[in-house]
Amino acid sequence: MFNVRQVLRAAVFALLLFVFAAAHVTFAQAQNFTLTASALSPLAGVDPGGTATATIALNTTTGFSDPVTFTCTATSTQVTSDLPQCSPPSPDPSIPDAILSLTVTTVGATAAGQYRITVTGTSGSETETATLFLNVINVQQNYTLSVTKAISPGTVTAGSGAEATVTVTPTAGYTGNVTLSCFSVTPVVIASPICAFNPSTVAVTNGAGPTSVLTISTYGTIGTGSLWTVPRIFYGFWMAFPALALIAAGASRTRGKKWMGMLLVTAVASALLFLPSCNAASKHLNNSNGFTTPKNTYTFTLTAVDANGVTPSNTTTTNAQATVALTVD
Repeated sequence: MFNVRQVLRAAVFALLLFVFAAAHVTFAQAQNFTLTASALSPLAGVDPGGTATATIALNTTTGFSDPVTFTCTATSTQVTSDLPQCSPPSPDPSIPDAILSLTVTTVGATAAGQYRITVTGTSGSETETATLFLNVINVQQNYTLSVTKAISPGTVTAGSGAEATVTVTPTAGYTGNVTLSCFSVTPVVIASPICAFNPSTVAVTNGAGPTSVLTISTYGTIGTGSLWTVPRIFYGFWMAFPALALIAAGASRTRGKKWMGMLLVTAVASALLFLPSCNAASKHLNNSNGFTTPKNTYTFTLTAVDANGVTPSNTTTTNAQATVALTVD
């Protein structure tokens, strides 16, 4: 016997199954691209004022080729001010498949803790996200030294010098007066290069780091330009000029021309004697001890200290000790 109720029940079940399958297929097809983030580097975290980087992989499995635009935000459950700053990953926009670069920066006043970094990609009505976590390390107020303008020239002859620019960067809101110096130079030799800072003391505030010019000088021969020496015979020639001029003036016209010719020849001869003496260069050592800096590559380790005896932190996970190298050839 034909059971209408059973038929309807089966039809409704089939319809629901069809709707579910269609919805599932539609949902699966809606994700045209994905975002996959690497961990931020350095893994240990950054000091306040430090920078971290990561990569974002933009991929598709459907052949999707529309441009995707990006935003980046940093949030915290503990603080609301001085949050890390992140710009959209580069290049923005991008078309799958692509690898993008992400940079997250902090300021000296950024509080220690963990921050959530969210990268959002949008194309049309589709939005995908990738999440990263940044650790800001709890450090005491301090400062770092860095060479922000490389030494120039990098190679000099003995007796010459070179300059570099050093920046003092505050961390965790540090302020104070910092005196710069060279901690050491290697190799250790007699007459090794010497260094000096101008200014030697800089005022550090909780903002952009002040700079100082580092000058490295070497011992050796220097030139002072042309030395003007006049041979004695030059004066002998010029002493004859008045007599020749008087004779030429009192002589007859014919003889006067001869005497004037002799006067001209005397002037030319004395000038020729004078010219070589103008080009003699004066060179001498730039020190009274007779030192000359040996040929070598010298590495200076830079340091500093403030009124409270605080030295640069440059031993953290994100900063290296500041050094400058100069070659004497």
